[in-house]
Amino acid sequence: MAWIPRIRNVTWQENTDLKKSLVTYVEQNLKLCEILDFIESEYPDYEWSHRTLQRRMAYFNVRYVDSNLDLEHIETAVKQEMSGPGKLLGYRAMHKKIRLNAPLNIVYDMMEYIDPEGLKVRGGVGKPKRPPRNKWFISETYTR
Repeated sequence: MAWIPRIRNVTWQENTDLKKSLVTYVEQNLKLCEILDFIESEYPDYEWSHRTLQRRMAYFNVRYVDSNLDLEHIETAVKQEMSGPGKLLGYRAMHKKIRLNAPLNIVYDMMEYIDPEGLKVRGGVGKPKRPPRNKWFISETYTR
């Protein structure tokens, strides 16, 4: 059986429409599997998989988290959400709600800056959900 070389389609590297589509979907904060569904239907000429999508996003430098966002812009979005029905949201839910590509820690810091008592009201943010396991826990489990 003869070896057949795999034909690679590298025209995606010069495709500016593909880059624009990827940027648009990431700005809409879609998950990778959702982006993959849209991209497969829009660009059937190229082979697509989860890993291929990640590689091509890295090639075009398309990222979900943008560290260069203006802090005042993030602050106004968090203030606006916390003044309304989102005042009891945790920092992860707030991050998804404001739909900015800001890092989670910046959203948490903004929430703490705006309303430090609010974090205490929301519950044990940052506290472990259960006590750490120790020798007694393991030994008592096996001796029963």
